[in-house]
Amino acid sequence: MATKPLDRSRTMCPRDALLAAAIAAHAGAYAQPCPSDTAPRDAEVLLTAQVADGRARDLKRSDLESLPPRQVSLRRAVEREGARDEQILSYGGWLLRDVLTLAGFDEAGRRDTRTWVVEATATDGYRAVFSWGELYNSALGEQVYVIGSQDGRALDVTAGPLALRSLADQRPGPRHVRNLCALAVRPLPAR
Repeated sequence: MATKPLDRSRTMCPRDALLAAAIAAHAGAYAQPCPSDTAPRDAEVLLTAQVADGRARDLKRSDLESLPPRQVSLRRAVEREGARDEQILSYGGWLLRDVLTLAGFDEAGRRDTRTWVVEATATDGYRAVFSWGELYNSALGEQVYVIGSQDGRALDVTAGPLALRSLADQRPGPRHVRNLCALAVRPLPAR
């Protein structure tokens, strides 16, 4: 595995280095077609994002690593054999808004984007949708993540290499996208 030269302007903590190494080590194992792909995808591409101008941008591991990494923990209650257990899950990844900005979505100062939606697509075709207001004008936007690791390890083949989680949702299942492969930003259809 090739290493990047050390960037003195941003020292990577061990947790961030672990996330980067985990994604790098497992990226090739996840190569699955994405419903939005019109041609075979480069093995280095983890995510394709189509922003407002209609162009698609392929995001590689190195692109995502340029974003500020986020580490979040989530407590959840689990019932097993009649007993209630508490689990703490730790996720490593990036804020969805940061990924959209990296892909070229510039929402600042544009009134027309306030009625737009962001659609996240999985390799199996599953989709989840977020409104502009949720991501850019509410507290929920601070809790929607593109996930690259869980509990310090790369996501397994059934979940990754990337997933999307909305941690503020009361029912997290409907907007949990495993094997996230594409993001699309678009206006709502006209009535």
